[in-house]
Amino acid sequence: MKRSVFIMASVFILALAAALGGLASCNRPKVIEKPISTTTQPSSEQAPAPVPTTPAPGPHPEAAIGVPEVSRKSESILLVYRHTGPGYAESYGFDTYIFRILTDGSGQITGGMSYQRTLGGEIEAVTFNSTATQDLISLTASSANGTPWSDKLALKGSQIEVSGAHKMIVNLDTSLSFSSIDKKYKETYSVDQARKDLPSEIVQSGAVVEKGLWTYPETGKATYSQAKPNDAQNAEGFKISLWYADKGDMRFTTEGPEPINEVYAAGLARVLAGDHALVNATILDLMLGESRYLRPLYAFAISRRGQGK
Repeated sequence: MKRSVFIMASVFILALAAALGGLASCNRPKVIEKPISTTTQPSSEQAPAPVPTTPAPGPHPEAAIGVPEVSRKSESILLVYRHTGPGYAESYGFDTYIFRILTDGSGQITGGMSYQRTLGGEIEAVTFNSTATQDLISLTASSANGTPWSDKLALKGSQIEVSGAHKMIVNLDTSLSFSSIDKKYKETYSVDQARKDLPSEIVQSGAVVEKGLWTYPETGKATYSQAKPNDAQNAEGFKISLWYADKGDMRFTTEGPEPINEVYAAGLARVLAGDHALVNATILDLMLGESRYLRPLYAFAISRRGQGK
């Protein structure tokens, strides 16, 4: 009798244990194994990926395309000038010049360096230095492979007379003008803020041989067209497309019947809109080379004086 009671008690205990175990298994959370991933999943604490910036409109001749990117360092003006004419690179072994130009505390240009941009990097081309007294500036250029030259800039109020390797007269009033010593040749570019179109003309021996005009197709962009008076189709003239920013950077392309250049000019507008606009425009013209493709840009920058741009 006692044995049967013991057996029944044991069966009852085992049944109760089984029931409790089943109840516990029902309440236990399920574990789902996730597959191993070969990529790291971002957590809520990770920083979001950087948003790519939109490049500035206009040409980017300073960009890294087979050669290192050209970046501004401590210079006041960085100018990257790429010749886009067909055959230039094949003829010279490179197509881009880099100018790193310095100014003093007052904003007047004191010198700089030019480089040739090649696959091996920037190769030093010309060193420019200037010294100034109250009424006279001396500008010298020297290079390892080229012929050195020097100029004297005599300051006479709103006029500068250049003598030495180059000879010309530069004036600044409501226009920026470049003329020969005998006055038979003259380029005139308006800087008059009362005139948005900023007209220009080139006169040779009393006759107008070319005329130009600025237009503004959209905010932050301007175009300049220059041609002979009887060239209605601008078949022999050229056109500049300019993108400019408040901080002073300028990007522009020049095209004639064939492409001419792509240029990035950081700091150029600021230097030309300052107190030394006449001196700086003259020195730039001598350093970069007398060019009807660049002179309209000097005048455009000077015309924006006092606008904070």
